[in-house]
Amino acid sequence: MRRLRLVFVGTAIGMLVLSSSVSASSSVVSDPAGDAAPGSPAYVDIVHSKVTAQVGRDTLYFSMELAQAIPANPPDSFLGYNWFLDTIPPAGSDYVVVVRFCTERTGAACAPGPLPRWEGLVNDFVNPPRYFSSFKVDGATVKAFIDPALIGSPASFEWQSLSRTRPAGSGVAPRDFAPNICCASFSR
Repeated sequence: MRRLRLVFVGTAIGMLVLSSSVSASSSVVSDPAGDAAPGSPAYVDIVHSKVTAQVGRDTLYFSMELAQAIPANPPDSFLGYNWFLDTIPPAGSDYVVVVRFCTERTGAACAPGPLPRWEGLVNDFVNPPRYFSSFKVDGATVKAFIDPALIGSPASFEWQSLSRTRPAGSGVAPRDFAPNICCASFSR
C-alpha cells in the first residue's frame, strides 16, 4: 500500500513539473464600499479592481468587483465599467478598456447591432474603438480579456478603474473610482 501511495505521489509531482506553466503578475486595488457618488446604485460601487498578465496565454485580464450584483436587465440606459491606462507616463491616459451596457437611449454611443446588449472595446482616443468579445458580466463581477497588442504591448503602465451610469461626454461624472486618486502601477 505504501509503495502504491509513493507511485501516485511521484506521478502527481511529475505531472506538475511537466505541465505547461501559466504565470501571472497582478496589480490589485481595494476601494471602500459606499464611497460611490451619492445616489448611485451599489452595482457601480467598486470594491476591488485588478489587472493581471496571463503570461502563458499572452492575455491581459481586467476585473472589477462591485458592492452588489449587476441586475440581469439593468434599469439604467447605460452602464460602463472602465480601466484607464497610461502606457507612456506622465502623458495621461492613452487607452481605456471598456465593458458597457447599451440601450436604445444610448445606441449612438455604441457599436451597431441589436439593443440592449453588453459590449467590450478598447479606445485609444485617436482611432475608432476596437471591439472585443472576450468579456463577462457575472453577478457583481465584470471581466475583460484582451490581447496586449490592443494597447501597444507595454511592459508596464499606470491604471485607474471607474464606473459610469452615463457615457463619457454626457456631462455626468463617473460614479466611482479605484484607486480614488490616480493611479496604480502594473508591470508584467
